[in-house]
Amino acid sequence: MAARTSSSLGVGILVTVLGIATLGLFVTTVIMWSMASNAKKQVQDLEQGTQEFIRLEERGRDTVVRLKDPAKRANKSVVGYMIESQGKIMSMVTGNAGDSADDIAKKFGETTAPNLLAMARDYRTQIESLTKQLTDANAAKDRALEDKIAEVKRVQSIDEQLKTTVAALNTDLGKYKDEVDKLRSSINEYKATADQQVQKTRDEASAKEAELNKQLDTVQRELVLTKSLAQKLQDELKGKRIAGQSEYSLVDAKVIGVNSFDGTAVIDIGRDNKLVVGMPFAVYSEPTAIRPDGETGDYPEGKAAVEVIKVEQDTATVRVLREKRGNPVVRGDVLANAVYDPKKTYVFVIYGNFDTNHDGRATIQEQADYRAKIASWGGKVMDELSGEVDFLVLGERPVLPPEPASTAPVEVVDEYLRLQRAAKRYDELFKKATETSIPVLNENRLNTLIGNQY
Repeated sequence: MAARTSSSLGVGILVTVLGIATLGLFVTTVIMWSMASNAKKQVQDLEQGTQEFIRLEERGRDTVVRLKDPAKRANKSVVGYMIESQGKIMSMVTGNAGDSADDIAKKFGETTAPNLLAMARDYRTQIESLTKQLTDANAAKDRALEDKIAEVKRVQSIDEQLKTTVAALNTDLGKYKDEVDKLRSSINEYKATADQQVQKTRDEASAKEAELNKQLDTVQRELVLTKSLAQKLQDELKGKRIAGQSEYSLVDAKVIGVNSFDGTAVIDIGRDNKLVVGMPFAVYSEPTAIRPDGETGDYPEGKAAVEVIKVEQDTATVRVLREKRGNPVVRGDVLANAVYDPKKTYVFVIYGNFDTNHDGRATIQEQADYRAKIASWGGKVMDELSGEVDFLVLGERPVLPPEPASTAPVEVVDEYLRLQRAAKRYDELFKKATETSIPVLNENRLNTLIGNQY
């Protein structure tokens, strides 16, 4: 009994212990199941939260895998490393680490994020181009500045020279003004004196005119008497007048002997007739051959030309310079030289351009050769036409060039005016000689009449 009681007690204790153990196991199981459910729920929540940051299929991407090692070295998760890298990138791109790609696109004014590297390259190219342009512009600006400085210095130099010139001109102007004032005063004084002199001259002219009118009346009365006397004398001399020698007969000598062996001849005038060695003569067959042509006025060329080589008392020996073939110098031929006359000194006026050296150029300087020849042969040369002039010798008319422009040099204008005056005087001399019936000889006519060798 006692043994059965002890055994029952042991079983009861065992059952109790098993019940307690079972209860504890149940409780433990419930607790473990609850904990497992919570853990599973936490795992699901964690997986769901992880899915929001990175999905399972994204973990195997090369981009994510390549970030594992840099993240480990930085002791960061891949996401943390990516967040940190993005913040750095955004700080470099926009200056704000919290910006996103959309924020970049908005800030660049685009709907999508731009290719920043390409943009950076483009910007770098543009910046390099603009930098080069800026460098070139700065260089050009420096050159322009240097040119401007040089131009400013040049303008300053010109301005200083101008000021100096203006000052000098003002000084000269002051002097000229003083001189002009003095000249004006002198002119006024001269005008007053001239007016007095003019009035005096007018009074004297009036008195002289009255006297001349009185003399004119006397002369007119005498002229009437003279005309009456002349008419009376003409009536008395009718039929008694003797015709004189022709004015065209300019014979100065005759050939009285010819020596055909040495080409010389003897003429009938000599030292008594004021003949000199070297004087030329034109030779004609008879006196009437010296008449000028009725249309051209030219004297005919002589049959020969001779030059005095020896002078005797009343004869002279001449050398034949030229003669026409078949018409030699013979006894009885006559000689003429317009300059020579033993009983008269011929007076000449010579003007124009001459060609004494026969080079084809007539100049005013060669006029002196004819002046010297005429003077050496006993003739006289004057500068103006007067009643005692026997011949007017005209060379070529001075050539008048085109009138110079107003801007031509002073020398050119002076030369034109000189030639203009020379041409005008040439025309005036010819007109006056024609009006007064003074014979006009050109260079050819003069050479023909004096027998000049040319």
